[in-house]
Amino acid sequence: MSRSPFKTTRSNWSTSLSTIVGMTLTLTMLGLLSLLFLFGKQWQQQLREQVMVQVFLDKELDEASISRIKKELEAEAYSRETKYITAQQASEEMEDELGEEFVDFLGYLPVPPSIDMQLDPAYASLDSLEWISSRISSIDGVTEVEYQKVLLGRLEENIRKLSLPLIILASLLLLIAIALINNTIRLSIFSRRFIIKSMQLVGATRGFIRRPFMLKGIWFGILSGLLAFGMIVSLLALFRRMNSGLLDSLEIMTFAQLFGIVVALGILIAWISTYFAVNKYIRLKQDQLY
Repeated sequence: MSRSPFKTTRSNWSTSLSTIVGMTLTLTMLGLLSLLFLFGKQWQQQLREQVMVQVFLDKELDEASISRIKKELEAEAYSRETKYITAQQASEEMEDELGEEFVDFLGYLPVPPSIDMQLDPAYASLDSLEWISSRISSIDGVTEVEYQKVLLGRLEENIRKLSLPLIILASLLLLIAIALINNTIRLSIFSRRFIIKSMQLVGATRGFIRRPFMLKGIWFGILSGLLAFGMIVSLLALFRRMNSGLLDSLEIMTFAQLFGIVVALGILIAWISTYFAVNKYIRLKQDQLY
């Protein structure tokens, strides 16, 4: 009668514990890298949400024309929110910024009325804004369109500079992680190679032999993913305690995505590694097991 691969022995406990520890440390490394990507994506999204387009209007426009232009802008897909600023409000804001009262001295309002339009983040790119600026400029009553061209230029340049190195680093770390987890699981199954062969000799099919190992591998992946996520959260809590302002901008959705990525990677890598490791020992002949 062959032993079950799940029979509790000191050797099995030791092997299982070393497998879980190895997978947990590897997934923690992958999780931290994933967090860097998610944080960068969140930061980029937040910057794009702050992009504003200033639409300056003709000073002679009446209220009906201004309302028409505002409604026309709000109807566009690229518009997220609009705010009308009168010439009086704009001049007062300029006085506050400069610290000088020049309106009474000039005798007129030097700043024209405008509409501040907050863009949908999907359209907050230089190429899109050039098209949007041209489209808005064609509206009757609009005299000028301004947007944060310098800010967007720097943002897109930094994204281009950082994207390729991060993708290369992520690919290398992913390959290393897969290799480490694969070797850990192969060593775990190596200790049960005789059980696999015994099950095969009594007529068990490949699927029947693989099933308990696959289920155990998936369980190891889930458990390691949960432990890795816990380690990452603990590290973040420690960093935040050392610097109260650090990581305050991280959103709950970012943590939810990180949880899904770490656990999913644990399950996927464990499943693939277990599948190929078991198949290897199924194909081996009796004399090759020693």
